[in-house]
Amino acid sequence: MRRETQNILLLLIGGALLKIALTGTYLRYVKPAHQPWLIGAAAVMIVLAAIAIVHDIRAARPGGAQPHDLHDPDHEHNHSARSSWLLLLPVLAIFLVLPPALGADSVRRAPTASTTTAESALYPALPPDDLLAITMADFSSRAAFDRANSLNGRRVLLTGFIVQDADRVYLARLSIACCAADAFPVRVLLTGDTAAGLPNDTWVRVTGTLVAGSATKDTEYVPALDPLTMTQVAEPENPYEG
Repeated sequence: MRRETQNILLLLIGGALLKIALTGTYLRYVKPAHQPWLIGAAAVMIVLAAIAIVHDIRAARPGGAQPHDLHDPDHEHNHSARSSWLLLLPVLAIFLVLPPALGADSVRRAPTASTTTAESALYPALPPDDLLAITMADFSSRAAFDRANSLNGRRVLLTGFIVQDADRVYLARLSIACCAADAFPVRVLLTGDTAAGLPNDTWVRVTGTLVAGSATKDTEYVPALDPLTMTQVAEPENPYEG
């Protein structure tokens, strides 16, 4: 690969990385805490590319050492430059295409939860709000394993997307530990027919109450929710929990 090609590719890749880090698109790939690292990596790439380009421009001046003196262009393969420029395709994809976040298909394809018996535990006390805004992961975990049954009788507010699976409708959210590659689904079964007509990946905000005792080994620790209200909302800036 020619030095000019290397420098331009490094500059474009650094620019693409900086773009997704500053516009928030990176949230479709990694957790929010990774933004400073992405900005730092992008800055290093751009600076290195700029230094290399300036060095080559100075070397190309009369009397300067030519950067390609040791490379005979007559012996270059004709296809080498073309194949190198193919590396631009993922960079252009980042600039031009906004990839969708993982959604209903990922939830349906995910393996079922382990049915190994888990021990209950005591969870921190919940705020005494009349309407409890809670993450899907916390709701699911407390419903299955909270020894104090702190969610029983509480009105909760959950945000997620619809997953139609055979004759069942779930509210789901994907949780990540590091990046989208390790995403795993958190599901809540919606009772009744409130969401029956909604297509997959429709984002909604649901208020409702936990069906006590619904998150058991037999249900793969998936709790059920009796919806009281349901409102369609836009996909949040960060579609994942974590």
